Amino acid sequence: MKKLFKGLLIGALVFTMVGCGGNSDNESSNNSSDDSVTLTIGVSPDYPPYESLDTNNNIVGFDAEMVKLFEQYLTEDEGVTYNLEFKQMDFDNIITQLQGDQIDLGISGFTYDESRRVEWSDPYTATAQVAVMPSDTDIKEVSDLNGKRIAAQTGSTGEDAANEVEGAEVVSMTDVQDMFTGLSSHQYDAVIVDLAVAKNYVNNGQFVYLDESLMDEENYVIAKEGNTELIEKINKCIEKFLASDEYTQLCDEYGLLKLED
Repeated sequence: MKKLFKGLLIGALVFTMVGCGGNSDNESSNNSSDDSVTLTIGVSPDYPPYESLDTNNNIVGFDAEMVKLFEQYLTEDEGVTYNLEFKQMDFDNIITQLQGDQIDLGISGFTYDESRRVEWSDPYTATAQVAVMPSDTDIKEVSDLNGKRIAAQTGSTGEDAANEVEGAEVVSMTDVQDMFTGLSSHQYDAVIVDLAVAKNYVNNGQFVYLDESLMDEENYVIAKEGNTELIEKINKCIEKFLASDEYTQLCDEYGLLKLED
């Protein structure tokens, strides 16, 4: 699904999920009292149901709920208070910020791409890249996308999938919400996004999506390349999460696919 990366940081807003903390050096940083650890997480909150902003500009969605549980797991396992803070940015800046030690993790609907120079966690949900169209579309199957004008998020695997469509004119955009605004006014014939995102937009009755996927994928947490220690901790959190009742509840609530589905 989501995403690659390029460009400069356009702006950062820190959304603190819990408590206080310090700073990090590739993994995390203890504050002066040595009894809490803060991890900063790059996020692009334009991708419901993974993450979006509510009316009070709080980050909400599946990934936000998962991060709350990760705070709890890490605190229990490490014996110190962990605080996970979201740092808002454009999606294609997240990996750049990881590489520059400006953030510790990226959690924003990432799907695997071997060209991405990062550390990958174990997967936590299943997904697919699918085409979404206006409800009055004449596109009925993937082959009907050939030669069409298709929008996809810059640096995403959805963009990769769109570029594989024969003869397609691909429009790369930073903001997914802007993509759907353009789709509703027929500026594009289709957009390519994650399945859960497609379902979220289709629910309003304005759009439809193809059942046939363009690319089957899974979602991951990422860290700076070489930061295996932090990824090992995150993998322990993911293992607990997948075994929990909350995992099933959140997948059902937000319309995401469990790994075994």
